[in-house]
Amino acid sequence: MLTVYGRANSSNSAKVFWLLEELGEDYELILTGRSFAPTDTPEFLALNPFGKVPVLRDGETVVWESNAVLRYLAGRKPNALWPADPAGRSLADRWMDWASISLTPPMTRLRKARADGKPGSEADLAAVINAAKALDTWLAPRSFLAGEKLSLADIAAAPSVYRWFRLPESSLSLPALARYRDRLERNEGYVRHIRSALG
Repeated sequence: MLTVYGRANSSNSAKVFWLLEELGEDYELILTGRSFAPTDTPEFLALNPFGKVPVLRDGETVVWESNAVLRYLAGRKPNALWPADPAGRSLADRWMDWASISLTPPMTRLRKARADGKPGSEADLAAVINAAKALDTWLAPRSFLAGEKLSLADIAAAPSVYRWFRLPESSLSLPALARYRDRLERNEGYVRHIRSALG
């Protein structure tokens, strides 16, 4: 039995929960972080020295960092979410890493500043808008980030895409990105683990 340490309202945990549902995997959830079990105990730090969720335990194997967890889970058995061929896999990987480096950090800082009643930095706002425009351009001729089917790339980027559409700046005309959001909305796992949990 897989064990996941995390919480539903953690965007990084939500990605893992969604993938587990897509793969049809059973798992035990140990609610951890924020108001749940602490992440600064010696026991938890032995699992993840950085004290963050999610953490996955698979027997003696422990995996932390959400994208590493996604890749580990998808790599355990063949599936369409992470292509077997290196070229297809690299395309999904590129978008996973891009979302983690170029989209999520400025989005997180901007949302935090606004939650604190501040406008947020112009640099972060510009980075988020430029990222949304880049997504719109890329998605114009395709249904999903790595082609015509859902992949790990979409699961990794989904929390920040969802949060883009909660910003007033999402009124910009980015039709391909809006269509992409609508496609994600038709996925029950996305609705359950991203839209509902992070709302």
